[in-house]
Amino acid sequence: MTSFFRNFDIMGATDSKLAFRKGVFRLFEERNVPVNALEYWSLFWTLPETADDVFSLIGANDIRRARDSARENLETLIDKIMEHMDTLVHAPDFPSAQHSVTSLLNCCRVLTRIVPYIFESTECTEWEEKFFWVPRSVKRAPSTVTGESQEGTANDQKEQYDILPPRAEILIALTLRCLFLAGFTLPHNMGTADSHVNYVIWETGVGSSTPIGSFRDNDIHRTEVLRLLVVLLSRSMYISPTHILSTEDRWLHFIVTKTERKIVLALLCSLLNTACKYNPLGWGVPYNHVMFTDTREQLVAVSLRVLLVILDYHSSRAAISMRALDQRQGDTSCLEIVSGIEVLSLDESQQVSELHSSSASSVANSSTHSPSAEELSRDINNPNDNIFKHYLSKLHRAQDFQFLSDGIYRILSNPMQANASYLPGSTKRVRCHVEMMMLFWKLLETNNRFRTYLVETERVLDLMVVLIFHAMESKMNAAQVGLVRMCAFLLQSLSADRTFAVKLNRPFENHSSLPASIRIPNFRGTYADFFIISIFTLIASSRGSLSTLYPALVLTVSNVSPYLKGLSVTTATKLMSLFGSISAPGFLLADEVNHRLVKYLLEALNCIIQYQSSDNVNLIYAIVRNHSKFEKLASLTLKDAVDEIERVRQLKQEKLLALQQQQQAAAAVKHGKGPATEDQDAPTTPGAEARIYSEPGEAEGLSEKARGKLPEGVSPPLSRTSSTASVRSHTGMPPRQSSVSSTLSAGSLLPGAKHGFTPTEEWMEGWHSQLPLETILALLDYLRPQVEALCAEDSAASEPQVLEFLRGVTLVGVLPPPQPIVIRKFQWGEALVIWFRSMLWGQAYVVSISNYSPWKGTHVKLFQIKQQPSHPPPESPRPPSVTA
Repeated sequence: MTSFFRNFDIMGATDSKLAFRKGVFRLFEERNVPVNALEYWSLFWTLPETADDVFSLIGANDIRRARDSARENLETLIDKIMEHMDTLVHAPDFPSAQHSVTSLLNCCRVLTRIVPYIFESTECTEWEEKFFWVPRSVKRAPSTVTGESQEGTANDQKEQYDILPPRAEILIALTLRCLFLAGFTLPHNMGTADSHVNYVIWETGVGSSTPIGSFRDNDIHRTEVLRLLVVLLSRSMYISPTHILSTEDRWLHFIVTKTERKIVLALLCSLLNTACKYNPLGWGVPYNHVMFTDTREQLVAVSLRVLLVILDYHSSRAAISMRALDQRQGDTSCLEIVSGIEVLSLDESQQVSELHSSSASSVANSSTHSPSAEELSRDINNPNDNIFKHYLSKLHRAQDFQFLSDGIYRILSNPMQANASYLPGSTKRVRCHVEMMMLFWKLLETNNRFRTYLVETERVLDLMVVLIFHAMESKMNAAQVGLVRMCAFLLQSLSADRTFAVKLNRPFENHSSLPASIRIPNFRGTYADFFIISIFTLIASSRGSLSTLYPALVLTVSNVSPYLKGLSVTTATKLMSLFGSISAPGFLLADEVNHRLVKYLLEALNCIIQYQSSDNVNLIYAIVRNHSKFEKLASLTLKDAVDEIERVRQLKQEKLLALQQQQQAAAAVKHGKGPATEDQDAPTTPGAEARIYSEPGEAEGLSEKARGKLPEGVSPPLSRTSSTASVRSHTGMPPRQSSVSSTLSAGSLLPGAKHGFTPTEEWMEGWHSQLPLETILALLDYLRPQVEALCAEDSAASEPQVLEFLRGVTLVGVLPPPQPIVIRKFQWGEALVIWFRSMLWGQAYVVSISNYSPWKGTHVKLFQIKQQPSHPPPESPRPPSVTA
């Protein structure tokens, strides 16, 4: 039976591929293939020559059928591959004809192909646990006994067994050894007399200043072995978000807690250096990437992926502590609006409620006492839970930090440089910038010394500009909303550092070299001006799609506000426009927590007034000119807010009706029917309808659906819902009531309120009385009469004269005592940890689609895959997006 598989020399030949395909078919068709049929099992590592052979000839249905109907064969295949890998790794003559590199590669490829289909099946969970994680008993060979006692002991001798480690531990150890195998992933000369395995750092950089002289083949082999490693650590992809933190990933737990110190240091530094040393521009020759294939980028991407998966590990104890901390903060947490709103949209809202209910039960059963917040934080960030994270936190050399920061900036700025190139497509644009941004985030939160070094150098300003670029470029791309979120949270994290805030006051001299997407027309200002104007533009131009990021963006401005100096006229105007938008009644009453944005921005303005008023006369003057916005907010009641919403609605309806009548008149004149009368019907053509919806400056006429997402005054397009309501109100329908009781009970004026929220007098009084308006009102009471008097005395008084007057005004004794500076740092919550993990694995899934994706077609549970419309031609389909 095995003679069919003999004498095949070339895998590329049709008969050879047919032989391999029949061998795969036998795997699930024939029950209990003999274990000793070595000639059959060996075809899995001898016949294939490329990864394409393995992934194309071993189909998904083949693996599932073997898993479900011939599991014994699948077990034997895994055992045989592991045995052969062990033989190859320890062979003294590796690589050779008998122990070839291709055989070792094929072992990695076959395991990479079949392991995800084991993880995906819930029915296989118990079998997977038993097969991979239960130690095995192997009969020990009988010992040879000589001498006089041989005959007597032969009858008394009993069978003895050796206890082998679980298969999963052996497989992970073999994979790690393959990453440091001379003649495979290391140059031939790196082997020693005792072993071909040598735990040396691949590249110079952190922990190494001596190059080992790697070759292209070494990079290719590292990529394939790392692909196997990341597959072994991908158990999270097949766990639902509600259980992801409470379910221990034993594969990941083993590698972060049981790996030897020398292997940890070699792997950690090798992955860091490989990623941060990569230069996508190569020799800097235009269109270089078109002429040559860059295999290095694949290695960098998978290196980042493995590193991030390992650093993102959270123990089950840390997950319980995280839930307890989330519950303790509750509604009093200043960051609940950041973490609470960012609940994942991976599944229905029912999963979110299940998440919180399971959190409560876990915390209740975890301990009989209530630990403090400090104890919970220590549990969450316990370095003993992750030895890789522990050693990453111990980095301290300035040259290492410079190497890391330069490498991170090189990758993150690559898309910006490619976008700003004068020759379209001449600069290679990498796709691993998302993973690099994740690594940057992990470094900031893991190593405080790196954070201190970064904010003390000019590189932090460059990175701030790059983060704004990525946020602005991806703000309207639904598939990249996770990248925008990460940029917003990173900016908030950086803003919590005083040194960073002070550096923002430096002039932005190289602004003209920025890409057009983030360049500000006629800009002459500081990094602070660029920072605030960009944040305003990000909010204003996203049309409500980033509503969950408003808190993080506004808190970023609030954090840096005590240290800002010399804000320009444009910046002051943008701040007043933003305040007018978020303090508008239509926005305040649309959601239960929208008032917090007003509070945060008021705190930012107060800090500037209290600590930097003499250096920010443009902002002081802008506040005086916009005094009515603050005075209206100070006296706002629920009835006033409802009346204002109705007034804006009626005004919009009148404008819309007038515009429709103009269009009807124009159409009638065009067709020679004379002017239209008010009694005529008012059909709207598609073209006219489109013009109505794109009317600029109609921010107060937001659609009812968008009113709860976007502050008024941010120039969104009018919606079809809003225009339809306007037409109906002028075709015989009765006008809406304006009384508070009838309006709120029916919910007619606030259809955009989220989650069924209905404003009440008690709710409004609760937050309105806590608004920090005293400082600004005192400023207005003191300065407004003086500015008005100055303008009344000299009607020709120019703005520079008013600003000069304000520079000479002292506010000592006028303002109330300054409040302590409050810095709100970004804080992880359970929902955000789940979001980050889903984004990490979602990115891995999408990027690998075009390169032998091991997870494509499997039943992923951590996130949802949505296929985008295929507008490009069939030969170049768009990749799917991941909902996270």
